[in-house]
Amino acid sequence: MVSCLVISHGNIAQSYLEACKHIIGECENLFTLDSHALAPKALYQNIIHLIETHNIKEGLYILVSLKGGSCWNVAAKIAKEYDKVELISGLNLSILLSFITKCNQYSFHQLGEILLKDGIRGISKLN
Repeated sequence: MVSCLVISHGNIAQSYLEACKHIIGECENLFTLDSHALAPKALYQNIIHLIETHNIKEGLYILVSLKGGSCWNVAAKIAKEYDKVELISGLNLSILLSFITKCNQYSFHQLGEILLKDGIRGISKLN
């Protein structure tokens, strides 16, 4: 099964996970990581530890809120080192709900395109 890691500063990632649980129920293969007090090297080590201890073979999507931020920079390095790790910035509830409901329906690479589209579709302006 494809997995997802949400990385944020503070408790943003955990709050998104809690919101998903309220909407959908239990969420499998969805991990969160608070990078607030972690130096980039420690953040890198935490992500590698997660990949290795959870035996993530089918793929891992790393979701972060801001492209170019410290979370994104560390995750980008890992995505270059692992074939089955992809990074998506622009974290929102739509993209997380899409992952939870569609992760078993598509191949790893197809899922990435769907997550991106669903995340963008979740952003709108009234009038």
